[in-house]
Amino acid sequence: MTADWTDGEPRIVVSVCAACGHRWYLRRAQCPNCGGSVSSTTSAGVGTVVAVTSGERGAIALVDLVDGVRVLGRCGSSLRPGSAVRLRFQAGADDPVAVPFFEAESS
Repeated sequence: MTADWTDGEPRIVVSVCAACGHRWYLRRAQCPNCGGSVSSTTSAGVGTVVAVTSGERGAIALVDLVDGVRVLGRCGSSLRPGSAVRLRFQAGADDPVAVPFFEAESS
């Protein structure tokens, strides 16, 4: 399995089943759909916002990546559902690890 942002590497890793083609995020040793063997690929980091919520510590977006998985990440408060976004990694003053951050895709 390939290291991702939870291991300090600035990327999201998508797991793909060799048997059924199912794709998912969050590492597993076997496919949750059929139990098949797993390969990994690095996400392209682009997608579409499904939902956004804001709180005291900022905004969080639920994003459907073009890689076929849905992920959560921080974002600016101006994003809206349907927005095209690109992934980058950003560490804050209180975040020792750079976390996924989605920003509007440039036109």
